[in-house]
This record gives sequence, C-alpha cells and structure tokens, in this order.
Amino acid sequence: MTRVFSLVRVLFFVFLALFLLGGVAIVGAQALGVLLLNGGMVTGVSKTLAPWVFSAATVCSVCAFVLRYQPSAEKPQT
Repeated sequence: MTRVFSLVRVLFFVFLALFLLGGVAIVGAQALGVLLLNGGMVTGVSKTLAPWVFSAATVCSVCAFVLRYQPSAEKPQT
C-alpha cells in the first residue's frame, strides 16, 4: 500500500509543478498580449493552454485527496 501512496505523492508533485507553471505561462502570455494590444493572443492562449492547466490542477487535487487517507506513521498515544 505504501507504493501506491508513494506513486500518488510523486504524481501530486509533478502535476502541482505542471499546473503552477501552466498558470504562470497563461498569465504571462496574456499580460504580453495586453501590452502588445493583441486581443487574439489573450484569448488564444487561454483557449490553448487552459484545458491542459485545468486538467493538471484536477489531477493534482485528486492526488491530494487520496493522500489525505494515507495512514499516519505516528503511533497512537496511550
């Protein structure tokens, strides 16, 4: 069972990095589009990257949910 939780933990960090980097890419590209007065760039980057970033965020949140059920390594106090 610990292998499953180890795999889920790795997936959590991978998808966390992906959705954070994707969010930075979306905001940065949209800011650049605003500065260049290019409305197509602002909407285009959102249409292109948003589904991938939202999917990564969803997988990350599911992994976080699963990790909440990992048994604690602490021994109960008596």
